[in-house]
Amino acid sequence: MADLYCPMIHGGLNINFKNNNGELGINQCCLSTEPLMSLDNDKIWKNLKFTSLREVNNQNQWDPNCWECRQIEAGGLKSFRKSMLEHYGKKYNLSGPLRIDFLFDRGCNLACTICGPESSTLWQQYLKQNNMSYTNLNNSTDVDKVISALKTLDLSNLEQVHFCGGETLLGTSYWKLAEALAELVPDAGKKLLVGFQTNGTQSINPKYYKIIEKFHLVKIFISIDGVEQKFNYLRWPGDWNQMTQNIMQMREKLPVNVMFCITETLSNFSLFYSGEVAAWIKNNFHANRLGDIVEHSQQLAVHNLLGIDAITEEYAQVIKDRNTKQMLPNNWKENPSKIKKMLSETEKHDQIRGQNWKNTFPEIVQYYSRYLQ
Repeated sequence: MADLYCPMIHGGLNINFKNNNGELGINQCCLSTEPLMSLDNDKIWKNLKFTSLREVNNQNQWDPNCWECRQIEAGGLKSFRKSMLEHYGKKYNLSGPLRIDFLFDRGCNLACTICGPESSTLWQQYLKQNNMSYTNLNNSTDVDKVISALKTLDLSNLEQVHFCGGETLLGTSYWKLAEALAELVPDAGKKLLVGFQTNGTQSINPKYYKIIEKFHLVKIFISIDGVEQKFNYLRWPGDWNQMTQNIMQMREKLPVNVMFCITETLSNFSLFYSGEVAAWIKNNFHANRLGDIVEHSQQLAVHNLLGIDAITEEYAQVIKDRNTKQMLPNNWKENPSKIKKMLSETEKHDQIRGQNWKNTFPEIVQYYSRYLQ
């Protein structure tokens, strides 16, 4: 039997603002479908849900809310659980978190095809302006409430915090939180890694450089799912030239304790072109100015319009033939209803946005011919 130990179950904390009632909530992992608990709980780290979840994991059993990692591993691919295991190893009975993910601000200047209104205020505006239905979501933030909660935790074990969005480089919320963490985490300047997930279109004001320098390492995770026109399509209404110019400037100007990682989400439109981002990194953005290598990670798009369950058998076979590493789960199979919905919704958004997926991704059009007749 496989060893199912999960560092996020034993050492993870996800502080999240997704509740529609405007209250902050927590669970152990940003990928878990476990309902968020109120952040007002006096026992944030040793609450009953967390302790029960750790006991189940100690018994080497999957929690039902960890279905995404379970599905990815069933397909023979590396899950978030396995990546965290490589990084942290096995640690039990921790007095506080090893890693905290923060997601409490939906403010974003893009409406990416693999995203939605739950993570982007521009998506919400876009749907409203075009009379499309969506759930009304609370977009306010309460950074002070998050900081107050952190003060109740033992942060002596904390090695990494990750700021998710929205777009984390917009506004001041995440910078205020980062400044508080520098004071609250013992030896933050010697051990704490702070990550900002960004779409690459926003610059960092020099006034924040002093905050960056208070940490051992700051890593900028830049989301790039395609190059040139493919980027413009997938990261609408982002502009490839503006984005690349911006990250080049960040590389030259940010403090020396900043490193970069390109995160590439492989959707049904970008799977065919999966080598293009890697090639661009190698030729244009392979290291920071001190020579530290730029990391490149890939993940499969799931449970969204352009997820991998919206590709055809013909397309899947090409992906398998063209790639030396496994790109699709072993249990993948064509899903006609998903494909039809994807094509219908894509055509609708293309008309509104003045785009055309067939022109942007011409090589894959033939693999959808059965559904385009």
